[in-house]
Amino acid sequence: MGLADDDGRSDIDILCLNMTYPLVPDEIVEFARDKDRVLILEEGNPAYMEQQALCFIVDAGLSTRIDGKNYLPEVSEYTGEVLASGLGRYFTENGGNILDLETVRERMERMERVRAAAGALMEAPLPPRQPIFCTGCPERPVFGAIKLAEREVGKVHVSADIGCHAFATFAPFNQGNSILGYGLSLASMAAVTPMQERRSLAIMGDGSFWHNGLQTGVASNLYNKGDGVLIIMNNGYTSTTGQQVIPSSKHSEIFGTGAKIATKLEALGVKRLKTVRTYSVEMMVKTLKEAFTTTQKGLKVIIADGEFMLARQRREWSEKAKVLKEGRRVEQAKFGVDAEVCTGDHSCIRLSGCPSLGVRANPDPLRKDPIAEVKQDCMACGLCGEMAHAAVLYPSFYRAARIHNAGWFERRLHGLRSRVIAAMAGV
Repeated sequence: MGLADDDGRSDIDILCLNMTYPLVPDEIVEFARDKDRVLILEEGNPAYMEQQALCFIVDAGLSTRIDGKNYLPEVSEYTGEVLASGLGRYFTENGGNILDLETVRERMERMERVRAAAGALMEAPLPPRQPIFCTGCPERPVFGAIKLAEREVGKVHVSADIGCHAFATFAPFNQGNSILGYGLSLASMAAVTPMQERRSLAIMGDGSFWHNGLQTGVASNLYNKGDGVLIIMNNGYTSTTGQQVIPSSKHSEIFGTGAKIATKLEALGVKRLKTVRTYSVEMMVKTLKEAFTTTQKGLKVIIADGEFMLARQRREWSEKAKVLKEGRRVEQAKFGVDAEVCTGDHSCIRLSGCPSLGVRANPDPLRKDPIAEVKQDCMACGLCGEMAHAAVLYPSFYRAARIHNAGWFERRLHGLRSRVIAAMAGV
């Protein structure tokens, strides 16, 4: 609305609460002391912060008016569009003495025109977008492997965990029959295991393992002689809240103790423990089937080990930039789909749900089904090929390498290959 600069310095005083419980009365009162009105942005209902702030203001003897749900909705998410509408109305009605209302109105009208023009371009309303794993997420291949394993062992009860793993309850995975709390998947599984024909499966993140799962889940399961399967997603971060480091983080110089999850599990007495690389889908499927079908009783733990590709690339980008600046060789993996081989059945998309997989028109005039394609936001994790191999799909994915600062031998080899390919193509 033109009320702040590019660095976020606002013409409107803002009090951003990093901690919302408990609220600090003196902080709220001091902020409101010289103001006629304060608008509180708080998602959900009841409006706890709005009500508490009002109590603080009254107790302090101030006459500041508190607004909130009278300008913003009581339900749903406060998206940019929702906030723009509520703030625009609030400023227009109450900011006449301190704001350039004409500028605010112009900005609001322009946003409405852009929104209307965008809507006119759509032939139909866009379908709602459900929550989904990030591109390059190391948890996606694990849930794909669970789907493949269930083809042979049958459907199993999956106790999900709070965090990114909860996204697997949506399509295309549909994995998650219950969610109780952060690190409580193994504890909640104990309630349903006696009623199940097959072993149940619990999902746990490495962050929730250290938070609650180690004692409430693993120690309790071993003490009560439970029999089930536990997958611990070991990606090195508490990813769902912004990739904070945890005790077992490998790449933190400040935090972390160097603790190893496997060492803690062995010390507690876990007898069947295996670490599998998350992107090795075929090995994960084999390990899951063994865990579900073995006659050995007791807790069976699979540590799905794989760093989040986005975090890894962020860490490596600065290193690669330095190497490039020095003129040294850097190799970057690229994945794609062979249009002549792809059958167009889209099994790869249904199994992995990767947002980097899309569809495009089939270049073959005799085939109508659109083929799969790898988009430019691909993180080069290689899941598409791994999933196709594990599920025995048509091998249409390929891996190429983009080489920067190639050596003389690679340049000559590339020239030779180009001439041979051109000759074979009759160019």
